[in-house]
Amino acid sequence: MIGAVAQRIRSDKRLAAASTAAAVVLLASVLVWVLRPGRPPVARTADDLKNGKVEHVRSGSKVVLDDGEELVYAGIRAPLVDEPLFEEAKRRNAELVSGETVRVRYDETSLDKKGRFVGYVFADGSMVNEMLVREGLAYVQLTTSHRRFEKELLVAQSDARKHRRGVWHLPAPPQEAEYPADPKYGNFHRPSCEEVPKIKPERSTTFGGRTRALDAGFAPCPKCKP
Repeated sequence: MIGAVAQRIRSDKRLAAASTAAAVVLLASVLVWVLRPGRPPVARTADDLKNGKVEHVRSGSKVVLDDGEELVYAGIRAPLVDEPLFEEAKRRNAELVSGETVRVRYDETSLDKKGRFVGYVFADGSMVNEMLVREGLAYVQLTTSHRRFEKELLVAQSDARKHRRGVWHLPAPPQEAEYPADPKYGNFHRPSCEEVPKIKPERSTTFGGRTRALDAGFAPCPKCKP
């Protein structure tokens, strides 16, 4: 009887030791994954704030902070490298934030599909996203995930269009009768654009004019340039 009890105790000890070893291996595996180089940053909530110094300006709507994180400005799209006013927008953005410690506010999501932070940048108490739009150096680009400052951005764009600043001073492109649009990404397109077939039917919408698409906060597609 005593021998059976002793054997049972030894068996329980071996089981406990095995369980402890397995837990240690699991914890080590988790730490390796969490701390591995290049891992995506942890998502932040809409009320989180991130302070950081701007180390490098990549465009009119993208910067790199001193911790190495890339930050994309939410709710807007500045001209791309092959579009007019790219250099002007980049230079103006640098004037506003380069070397400055900025405050970033987030929307429903703080990361894009590439793992970059997406937010609204404040310098000296002013929202840089809004300033660039008001100066005609960025389009409003509202998406299903980024609409926190919808009113402010649309008012700024209306003012820029009214006074023909920046991109609004350029000749208007040829008009289409209709413009397919994708609310998920905040772009509108020409019907012939290669991006149109990629829009899922359940979220596709169509505007009966370029002005209506812009008024709704959609930005022109950089590929088909509507």
